[in-house]
Amino acid sequence: MAGSPPSEAESLALETARRQLGSFAVPVDRTDRIPLSVAVGRVLATDATANKPVEEAGISVDDTVFDQGHQVRPGDVGLLRATGVSELLARQRPQVGIVPTGDELRADASAAHEVETAGFTLAQYVDRWGGKVTYRDPVADDAPALRMAVQRDLTRDALVITGTEPGDTLREVVADLGEVFTDYVDIDPGQRTGVAVVEDRPVLLLPESPSAARVGAVQLLRPLLKAFADAPLSEHPETRATLTEQVDSQGAVRTFTPVAVNDTSASPLPGVDLATVTRADGWISVPADETGIDAGTTVTVENWDYLP
Repeated sequence: MAGSPPSEAESLALETARRQLGSFAVPVDRTDRIPLSVAVGRVLATDATANKPVEEAGISVDDTVFDQGHQVRPGDVGLLRATGVSELLARQRPQVGIVPTGDELRADASAAHEVETAGFTLAQYVDRWGGKVTYRDPVADDAPALRMAVQRDLTRDALVITGTEPGDTLREVVADLGEVFTDYVDIDPGQRTGVAVVEDRPVLLLPESPSAARVGAVQLLRPLLKAFADAPLSEHPETRATLTEQVDSQGAVRTFTPVAVNDTSASPLPGVDLATVTRADGWISVPADETGIDAGTTVTVENWDYLP
């Protein structure tokens, strides 16, 4: 159900929404003892100390090789192995429940329904960002079913619900179970993104639009996961390119536009559907205090789908 356009008082600035969600992100204190072979990307729960010396690195037995809170990089495991380390104590990955909603959806395509894609895609992002995903089958727009779906995943660290708009049944259910801080965030696409909390669990409420869900997840869910993991929020890989067409933006809203990159040129992609966001080589953003970017401007393109 579509809600009314947001008023200035109702809508949260992106940074405010991030802080609101992050205020409920207590770093995960659950730990796993893991072999060094699967340690890349994990965050150390204790200092990693040397079991044997490595003279060329100036490391002696019992020296700290990496501090608690360090996120293990591919290059780190070689040094750790050289110091006699075979396993590490790491923080468990933050657990995220992803619940798609909508009467028209089902897990597999059929003549009467459309296949669910937004939540499924976000599950892949969450896994890449260091989270542990529970991806649910779509839930119909029925208050008792939605209520059970929300309560079921309150054992997770965070909950993401897709296919929801201001004023719909799902947001009424979430407001009854907890508190919806805002139904709107100053991002485009994705203004109808909501921020909520239920039983001290942060809840991100995303519209059904593939582009809106993608923007909301990258800008809000990714920082939240890093806060839970107590891990650094690294920058996306960036390239510089010349904009081939003007990009417009509405005032007071940070606008994100998918672009195709060809050599040194960046061409804005029309539309907000799944095909558009999938074809994107990257995204450019227009700050909330600007109304657009002129053609011929050199812009920074962020690659949200970087694969090394």
